[in-house]
Amino acid sequence: MTESFISTKDRIISTAIDIISESGLSNLTTKTISIKANLSEPLLYRFYGDIDELLVDVVNYYFRFDKGIRKTIQGKEGTNIERIKAYVENYAIYYENYYTLATLMLQYEELLHNAATRELIVEGATSRRNYVTELFRAALDAGEIKEGLDPANLADVVHGFIRAAILKRRFGAQRGSFGKEICVFIDDLIRLISKK
Repeated sequence: MTESFISTKDRIISTAIDIISESGLSNLTTKTISIKANLSEPLLYRFYGDIDELLVDVVNYYFRFDKGIRKTIQGKEGTNIERIKAYVENYAIYYENYYTLATLMLQYEELLHNAATRELIVEGATSRRNYVTELFRAALDAGEIKEGLDPANLADVVHGFIRAAILKRRFGAQRGSFGKEICVFIDDLIRLISKK
């Protein structure tokens, strides 16, 4: 993104996400943000009273596309399995295009220890898990997947794999397309659990 086309507030949020991705939450300070974003610290304080206020916006930014993705999936014609696949593919594209944002998933534990972001993380992560669980439950009820499978466990497998794929990239163990890896995974999972 060209800096001249985004607002100062969005630039601060984007810079904060980059710092968290590169160095972790402990290195997110007004000083590191001001240096990386080429903004003065006093200007940062015009937008945010402290780092916790900024983290609230970072977490909200992280979860902001969830409702849009769900609405797209709900309007999609086809089977529940196709909806599950579309859901995962949407996140694969989203995270591949903004990988530093994806790495916030690896910061859940620290964000849970922050009073300002705890409820937002719990609500966002729980909402994602519940939505995927509902998709798997609908697939089970429609006879699209094998009986005896637990929809909540399948949702955990999907989100766990996404976290693992992000972590592998952090370790440098995986260099290929993030989106392709996630899409291959969901295809393999669907093949394993489908009744067909």
